[in-house]
Amino acid sequence: MVALLSRRQNWAKASPVLGIAVAVWLCMTFQPSQAIFWALVNIPLYLFHQTEEHFWPGGFKDYINHVLYELPDGEERLTDGKIFWINIIFVWIAFILFGLLSLYHLGFGLLIITFSMMNCSTHIEQAIRRKRWNPGLVMASVQMLISIYAAYFISTYGLTDKASWWTGTILFSAVVHIILYRFIMP
Repeated sequence: MVALLSRRQNWAKASPVLGIAVAVWLCMTFQPSQAIFWALVNIPLYLFHQTEEHFWPGGFKDYINHVLYELPDGEERLTDGKIFWINIIFVWIAFILFGLLSLYHLGFGLLIITFSMMNCSTHIEQAIRRKRWNPGLVMASVQMLISIYAAYFISTYGLTDKASWWTGTILFSAVVHIILYRFIMP
């Protein structure tokens, strides 16, 4: 089953449907005047971001392998299997977990926001450095702007002990990204 879902990023075909479903649920359950809305807004945004990266086979994988790593055709460092596990474990499962924990404390929503902002910044930085589009850039740009507002909103209207949560979420997000780049995508 995992082989079928990971081959040619078949799992990503669920991303736009899940993104729409989560966005509808979010809008029906919470209001933009509530901090929890902004704590969770990155969940559907990230699903749309994954759609841009992976919905069409190739995309992000080809960009990483052939543009970033400059590998010849036929060679891969980032495989369909790695992409599957990165996105299912580090995004889908983690965002569900931290989304649920956000209902307990908004700081976990800040974690979703800071993780998303770090990911978005890598897409934006690559576009600036390479002077070209990369799969995920459009949604990363939109998501970054919304994330900045979301971080401001929950920090201002609902987050207690801001310094501790900001420090913790930035450190956690940085460590996760380092693990991704050092050990999973070497």
